[in-house]
Amino acid sequence: MKSKPFLLYPVVLFLFIFFVDKIFLLPIFHDEFLQAGNSVFYFQRKELAKRLLADKEASEKNLTLVFGDSRSYPFSELGIPEPYRKNWTLYNFSSPQGIPMNSYIQLKKLLAMGIKPEFVILSLSPEAFDDNKGFILSPFLRMGCDNECLDIVWKDIPLKEKWAYLLDKVFSIRSVELNLSLLSSRLKRGKLKEYKSKYNEEFQLINYTKGEYLMYGVQSNPIEKIKKDTLRIGSLYMGSYTLGSSQRPYVEAFLDLTRKNQIKTLVLWPKVYGDYYKYYEKFHIKEVWWEPTEIMAKSYGAYTLNWNKEGTCDLFNDASHQSAFCFIDQMKEIWVNYAER
Repeated sequence: MKSKPFLLYPVVLFLFIFFVDKIFLLPIFHDEFLQAGNSVFYFQRKELAKRLLADKEASEKNLTLVFGDSRSYPFSELGIPEPYRKNWTLYNFSSPQGIPMNSYIQLKKLLAMGIKPEFVILSLSPEAFDDNKGFILSPFLRMGCDNECLDIVWKDIPLKEKWAYLLDKVFSIRSVELNLSLLSSRLKRGKLKEYKSKYNEEFQLINYTKGEYLMYGVQSNPIEKIKKDTLRIGSLYMGSYTLGSSQRPYVEAFLDLTRKNQIKTLVLWPKVYGDYYKYYEKFHIKEVWWEPTEIMAKSYGAYTLNWNKEGTCDLFNDASHQSAFCFIDQMKEIWVNYAER
């Protein structure tokens, strides 16, 4: 029988690819490998916790912590109204696709570090509760959840996302989600050092203050642009909607932590653009998601606030995010009615 070495070529190719893939298991790709957006934020939140622990002012003043997703980025100490500002400091731990699992794990770790806030704002978005939208859960599992975290949340991860996570472990490059266009750009500019926080401008911008991100500080974008964005994100997030079961236990666990530690808590539903809110109405979000959340929050002694109502600021950066200018009056509302209550 004649030798047929070409039959081994696929095996050799597979072994080569598998070996190259294992390069992405090196710590350099996981400890501090900043690409853009999500990876920068999740890394900065870990650094922010260290900064908070070392901040003497935080122990001398009343401390507020903010948790949630990108809709709560603009919450800032700068927005605390006079005369209250001299007595308060605020750190913002909201994260991209900041699901309740992430908020609970963050708060749990901060409390374990000996950091105890006087007031906590938990910002919630209904999109995070749809277990069929795996892309919402993915950033947290890849960048915000260590082994200790996995031991806590694994039982509540949807089966499809467990499978995706296991594939990330087998094929390491998946977990890195390597941005090839960004890699090419940095190579051409000789800026590979931007993968490190010390040289990364986006990280430096976010890390300059106490976690807030004021990029949404426009007075308002043109209505035509916001309407186009409504169609885009409406199709992405709310083309279909199913209220899942994975996140509710972590809202409750969060509230249980704040009650046990006697932390005043506000559960907030941020406002979205009116045309986008129509998607919420289509799926009866207020009735099936917010009202049960309100009942649960109040049962743990927390305050609740729904900004999706008449009379709330109508300036928007896009269909999903209010302008940062809205938060000036809204922060005053929070401090007068809840923080100082």
